[in-house]
Amino acid sequence: MKRTVRILHVAAPLAFVAILGAIATLALCAQTIPVSPSEPAIRNVFWQPNQLQQGSAVFLTVELNRVPSRVSATWIGKSLTFFKSPENPKVWHALAGADLEVKAGTYDLAVTAILPNGKRLAMVKPVDVAAANFKEGAVDVPEQFVEPDAAQQRQIARDNVLKRRVFEHLTPRPLWSGDFIKPVKGEATASFGESRILNEEMTSTHRGTDFEVKEGSPVLVSNSGTVMLAKQLFYEGQCVIVDHGERFFTIYMHLSKIDVHVGQRLKKGTQLGLSGATGRVTGPHLHMGVRWHGAYLDPVELLTLTLPKTTLRKH
Repeated sequence: MKRTVRILHVAAPLAFVAILGAIATLALCAQTIPVSPSEPAIRNVFWQPNQLQQGSAVFLTVELNRVPSRVSATWIGKSLTFFKSPENPKVWHALAGADLEVKAGTYDLAVTAILPNGKRLAMVKPVDVAAANFKEGAVDVPEQFVEPDAAQQRQIARDNVLKRRVFEHLTPRPLWSGDFIKPVKGEATASFGESRILNEEMTSTHRGTDFEVKEGSPVLVSNSGTVMLAKQLFYEGQCVIVDHGERFFTIYMHLSKIDVHVGQRLKKGTQLGLSGATGRVTGPHLHMGVRWHGAYLDPVELLTLTLPKTTLRKH
């Protein structure tokens, strides 16, 4: 009887330890599996337009089954920061694009979401970028814009430094709200991405869209934002650059008059100047450019996107 008691006293602690081990294992599994296999943590990732090509602006949406504290991604070598939908905390958006010079192909969109408890969720989705059919053309401009003299080259260098500082600026939230609008009443030309031979001497890539308007036509800011540059540049002429947040900029060139100043907050549709023929041009028109994270995007495609209204608070 004593021997049996001794055996039970030894076995009981061993059984208790085994039970504790099983509990710990279950707890660990619960931490490493955020949701059941039938309910993925990131429900879906989609974008518009459905078919992308070189130079496409793209609006990305991530839907989750839990409310995250942060959502980010990488795509074509660039980092994206998403903002929370004002209507649904489980839906996050980002405005981005594929540079006009990126090679056609398939690029993985790697999405990461961080939950409030620190858990990390991930999804990778391939995104196809098709080749665009860019045009070719020849134009004649004043010779100084093909072979600038020493003083003009110094001005060009100063302009480049100034533009680089502007495009390096980061506002860590969207300043735009709703759809981007046409900056003028004139029609857009099929000029984005066009390879141009200037005076039969130099090849240049057209990184924006020209709108046909008479000199002195009102030019409106395409969406809400902050003026980052408003001055005369060598190639661009009188130029305004507007920051729309998260390294998304619109550019307005060849103006005859500028009506805004650096640091000014503009509401969508505010007049920023008048169209003209300053800088490297063949005649009056408005050149509109769109730049995101160093990539040049097609302004016409940006204008076709259906975008939500955003809050201007930090998220």
